[in-house]
Amino acid sequence: MPRPERPLRPEGGLIAEFAQELRLLREKAGSPKYLQMARRTGRSRTALAEAAGGDHLPSWDTVKAFVEACGDAPETWLPRWERVRDLARESRASVPAGSELPKVPASPQQVNDMSDDVTVLLQLWQEQRNQARQSENQRAVLSALIVAVCAAAGVATVVVQPAAFRGFLATAVVVFGAAGALTCHKYYERHQMHMSEAQHLRQQIDQLRPHLGIERGWADTRRRHAGRYLLVYRLRLHHLWVFVHLVLVVVGLVLLAWVASTR
Repeated sequence: MPRPERPLRPEGGLIAEFAQELRLLREKAGSPKYLQMARRTGRSRTALAEAAGGDHLPSWDTVKAFVEACGDAPETWLPRWERVRDLARESRASVPAGSELPKVPASPQQVNDMSDDVTVLLQLWQEQRNQARQSENQRAVLSALIVAVCAAAGVATVVVQPAAFRGFLATAVVVFGAAGALTCHKYYERHQMHMSEAQHLRQQIDQLRPHLGIERGWADTRRRHAGRYLLVYRLRLHHLWVFVHLVLVVVGLVLLAWVASTR
């Protein structure tokens, strides 16, 4: 059973009213847990919970994720959010110079939510890493099969006697090589997409746990590794695999030319 929302501050004004609207929307959606909403949208659980907290106006990206997680249309909420934002700016501009707005200390619930956020982000990070690894494994298996098939077809092109069948085998080498190069590039694109998302999640974890120095340590390790392998570091494995398949295309074209010359 989800924990009840903490009461909104009476002096919250329009921001508290907007938070109340978000709470009502969540209730209509069946009161999903913030952990579930975070998994659906990839947004921080703490950010989603604080959006309905009424202490400050959340960003539009957070509101959009909140609304989408509750199954409503974000475009219907944008005018409301913009109205509250504009009125909040006018209210801040009217505060006399030298005076400060009251600060709300972090509650134990917010501290616990931050720990839960790290858990969610780690799970999402692991999922993206697994997806990236799966793309690379699939590429490796496909490349090995294509190289084996092209090698067999190339040998058969030299051995078999019918010239027409030789031409068919040589053409197959060209087609398989070109398809392999294109497929390798596609798998690389998917791999990079998952790795970019994993990097974004890692940065979010670093923001929640700055004392760990995750991003700083990561950058230092990469810099030392690049300095140790000056030449090889800039050489991408993806480029090597594409090159291998393009070599197969060239071999197939050479075989085609040889078959044509022996007719």
